[in-house]
Amino acid sequence: MAMSGVSVDDKCVQMWELLKQRKIKCCNFRLTKDMKKIEIEEGSVIERNPRDQPNAQHFEQWTNKLPENECRYSIYDIEIGIDLGAGMNVGSRNKLVFIVWAPQTAKIKDKMVTASSKDALKKKFDGIQIEWQLNGSDEYEASALIESLSSSPDIKTSGKIAYFEGLPVGDW
Repeated sequence: MAMSGVSVDDKCVQMWELLKQRKIKCCNFRLTKDMKKIEIEEGSVIERNPRDQPNAQHFEQWTNKLPENECRYSIYDIEIGIDLGAGMNVGSRNKLVFIVWAPQTAKIKDKMVTASSKDALKKKFDGIQIEWQLNGSDEYEASALIESLSSSPDIKTSGKIAYFEGLPVGDW
């Protein structure tokens, strides 16, 4: 339980396990109306990439599900391609990302409870590789996230990001 008194629904951990097993692409979580529990947001689970749907569509679906005036937590399996240098094939990497969405337009109480409860949820998710705090739609644009990923030490030393969610970086 968080310092805020908020508990985490066990189904949230089940979604994290499905993400790690590559069975889902992403999932959002929300505080219940009474702000006492973190639960899965209904309709927010995006299944793993069927062969006919590019990852870029998953990314758009996810960003479209983030509400303008309410906070959310998300887990997302980001897929990137790394240009390893001359004569080398582009290497594929996945990063398990924990995201806190707290838009500037959300109510103060929502932002405060979300911030004070974040660690309760985060502690349930072993293996988080990257954490992002996003406060506006400009921060979840692909270019901003690519820039953030590029500064990650393991990517910096490996090469340059060539693909993000299945599309060349220049196409974003």
